[in-house]
Amino acid sequence: MKLNLRSKIQLTATFIVIISCLFYGLYIYGIIDFRIISIGDLNPYGGWSALKSFFTDLSYRWKGFSRSIALTAGITAASFLMGRFFCGYICPIGAMQDFFKFAGNKLRLKEIKFSDKPELLKYLVLIIIIVLSILGMGNLISPLSPWLAYLNIFVGLRLQTGTLILLLIILVSLIGRRIFCRYFCPLGAFQSLLYAIGPMKIKKGACDCSYCLKNCPVSIDYNRVEKDIPPECINCLQCVNGCIKGKEGFSINFNNKKINKSAYISICILIIAGSYILLPLTASSSSIQAITSITDINDGTYEGYGLGFGGRINTEVTIKDNRITSIKILSHSETEGYYEEVFRDLSYEITESQNLNLDAISGATSTSRGFLNSVRDAVNKSLND
Repeated sequence: MKLNLRSKIQLTATFIVIISCLFYGLYIYGIIDFRIISIGDLNPYGGWSALKSFFTDLSYRWKGFSRSIALTAGITAASFLMGRFFCGYICPIGAMQDFFKFAGNKLRLKEIKFSDKPELLKYLVLIIIIVLSILGMGNLISPLSPWLAYLNIFVGLRLQTGTLILLLIILVSLIGRRIFCRYFCPLGAFQSLLYAIGPMKIKKGACDCSYCLKNCPVSIDYNRVEKDIPPECINCLQCVNGCIKGKEGFSINFNNKKINKSAYISICILIIAGSYILLPLTASSSSIQAITSITDINDGTYEGYGLGFGGRINTEVTIKDNRITSIKILSHSETEGYYEEVFRDLSYEITESQNLNLDAISGATSTSRGFLNSVRDAVNKSLND
């Protein structure tokens, strides 16, 4: 079977994500001592988390673009300027749904046509997530995320509620088209809003047939297309192939100027990949202040508390000969895939450098701050002992 360009890009993006997660899992379990990128680096909501922290956390300090913030920036810029390219070409959850729909077709399973009306539901999901996040209840949502569940499968961490949702999406995808993208994905809703006000539109030509939309991944109905394809479009560009009747079909228009598919795809990849690779290079370096100059910390074992992403983090810090010798996690409610690297790496860095002013782990800023604050709290108790 010959793959088209879109399928090749989807497979490449999925391969990169899976390989990165596999290496990250080996890193987390101590099998190798390096990683490509972490789960936190693949968090498309990192920019929102930083924005929320900027307005709600007085201790927040901007230290430049992390990978997750850069990913959000790239998706945002691409969505506003060029539409939902990320959904149609890069998103591994979208590619997964396309694959299982293809498998369902090969198995000759009867397709179910879903209604268009529930598509507004994803905007409600977006609002709920934003409100709960602002209220500091984001930890209630993260275990439900099929995105996080997808990544954790390849990292090798234990299953969670989101894994069951992911399985349900797979099963439904065998008989229906992109149910998660159409009805539930908050990232898709966000991109649709930007697409609606952006300069790029897929416009209807002179042809009045509906053949071009026959295999639309999100089942856009030809009767819904008046002049422009609606924002529910994921910009797969399957309809921009030329009309079988020889008439002018759908075309890509940027500020009412037509552009070809190759240029469109190249620009979108440049925006997203360029942002993800280049923006983190602008991150500022932070100064390091060691605690070895503190000579009156008392030996002993002390408990400390800090507020992380999921709530209170409780640590036990052991001090011997005026040095932190070990850090033990007593309790926490942090999200799987994020806390493992924070607890392991920051504990090692603290005991090796005797420094408490460390940079947060990329993509896990709240967990990092909560952990560091819990250790600082324990050290302060040793000073007062």
